[in-house]
Amino acid sequence: MVSKQTLTIIGLQLTVYGLEEYKKLPEAYPASIMFALHGRLQNQSSVGPLCEKLCWLNDHKDFAKRHLIVVSFDSPNHGSRLVDEQANYGWKEKGKENERHGLDMWSMLYGTSRTVSELMDVIEHYLFGPLDRPRVETWGVVGFSMGGHASFLAAAEDPRLSVAIPIVGTSDFLALMTDRLKENGLSAETCLPSLFCHTVALKTANLHERLKSTHLLIINGQQDRLVKAEFNEPLVRQLHKIHQGKEGVDWMYRVLPNVGHAWCPEMTELCMNWTDQWMLKREKGKL
Repeated sequence: MVSKQTLTIIGLQLTVYGLEEYKKLPEAYPASIMFALHGRLQNQSSVGPLCEKLCWLNDHKDFAKRHLIVVSFDSPNHGSRLVDEQANYGWKEKGKENERHGLDMWSMLYGTSRTVSELMDVIEHYLFGPLDRPRVETWGVVGFSMGGHASFLAAAEDPRLSVAIPIVGTSDFLALMTDRLKENGLSAETCLPSLFCHTVALKTANLHERLKSTHLLIINGQQDRLVKAEFNEPLVRQLHKIHQGKEGVDWMYRVLPNVGHAWCPEMTELCMNWTDQWMLKREKGKL
């Protein structure tokens, strides 16, 4: 049974997994923290099962490993932070229409990515007490769907995140939105204003450069029609050329056959193996 507790940090209710187990370890034991980000129309409880399974990796008989703590929180306008349910829907989705879907979606996922950095600034002091030196040796982020989009951005914008696992997410937000526009027969001029697109393009520019030393595991579903795997192919081609590590070892791109926009057991297994390799084992490190 993995411990779970609620803490309030930077005005957010966080769920912290594995902290009580850490407190039983020798003083100043090395730790890793993974942030788990949920999808659109979900909340932090959606990633609870993954958080618990990742904490199963903690083996207190093997003192060559760091202790993993996993943290989840509700993204803007989701869960405990819900203000306007309509804003979480697509342009035309489940009988609802949201003409500002592009703006809303970007604001939520980009806000989520920035929240990860803001938490990294202070969370160690909340978990371990006042510190004069870091206790966390490795930071990581894993996210599903909208949380996957945010995982790309969080790792690109904050070099402290050495591990990132976007699941059924996209590194190209504008390609995703343009595709949805076409499917819904809507006007880009109205739904994706050029000034907004310019802002997004600046925020997402040169992702390959900013992720070239990240232990990046990208997972997509071959049958996913909501967030198509093809949207990540330009980034993957660039990473082939520029990533400082070896593909399949230091970074990996997996498109799972017969999988749509949904969790599957193989995703969990891949996440656990990647997390164990790059966040718990101390002989591994940044590129």
